[in-house]
Amino acid sequence: MTPSVPSSAAAPALADQLVQQSWGFVTDRALQTAAELGIPDLVARGPVPLAALAEATGSLPDALGRLLRPLVATGVFTLDGTGGYGPTGTSVLLESAHPQTLRPWFRLMYRVTFRMFDDPLFTLRTGRPAFEERFGNTYFGHMAEHPDDNDVFHAAMASFTRRTARAVASAYDFSDAGSLADIGGGLGTLISEILSSAPAATGTVFDLPHMAEAARGALDAAGVGERATVVSGDFFAAVPRADTLLLSWILHDWDDEKSLEILRACRKAQESGQGRLLIVEAVLPELPGPGQTTALDLVMLFGLGGRERTETEYAALLDTAGYEHIRTLPLEAPGMHVIEARTRG
Repeated sequence: MTPSVPSSAAAPALADQLVQQSWGFVTDRALQTAAELGIPDLVARGPVPLAALAEATGSLPDALGRLLRPLVATGVFTLDGTGGYGPTGTSVLLESAHPQTLRPWFRLMYRVTFRMFDDPLFTLRTGRPAFEERFGNTYFGHMAEHPDDNDVFHAAMASFTRRTARAVASAYDFSDAGSLADIGGGLGTLISEILSSAPAATGTVFDLPHMAEAARGALDAAGVGERATVVSGDFFAAVPRADTLLLSWILHDWDDEKSLEILRACRKAQESGQGRLLIVEAVLPELPGPGQTTALDLVMLFGLGGRERTETEYAALLDTAGYEHIRTLPLEAPGMHVIEARTRG
């Protein structure tokens, strides 16, 4: 079938739409900057005069006012008749103290993610992540050497995981999960939510050594410390034994070769008896379609050298590693799924 071509009469409107789209990154960058500066916290009790915001953030009043202009226009902040900036339902979600805060996510965008796209042609022509050219290090190497960015990264991951953890715990029945181990589990956000919903289960958070103390504190704070342990190690080498292994937002960081190393380490840990593996990831549609997963796939391409995958691609990886793909369960969190697999004899 020959694709339809817009008529000449429609071209001006489409051109206007394209031009408008080309400027979208400017407002995005303004929002990321406002989150980095903590503007939503400062106006939480609003209205706050521009001069006070400028002083609190070390900014020039004129420059800050111009940064905030598009954010008022798009409904992120309000501006009253006296020149005071105030909160909206959107800005509240960027406040640090909000239980579902997205501030760390936008701070990560400001500090790191946005800059992955400085030179996409580098990746297209070399196959290497543009992040490495921009920062002179791998993504996780950079985090290890820059504690401030690392703290923002883990806070962003915890923020996102909080959004998906409840969806996972409510969508999947963990009543017979037995012992669980969250591989690359960070601060234990997912394990905490699951243990809270499955009183008979026990859990382990497995991550790099520098995460251990923070994870232990987070598990205790969540009230599941008595049923949870923290183990340190390298998931490319070996992972803890458990009835149910969890890989949440892990495999998309890596290419197929590295992902298979992780999956084979999981399979070795479950070599006796029947083991269950749950992968929590965004899943690409088999054919291109709308949604944030395709954008996330480009972040993986330019940032880490990883990739998002279709259900078919995940099933193939699992089969190669010695697992049988059972089902793919969509979650309420946009684009996210639980991919269930069992060990194959």
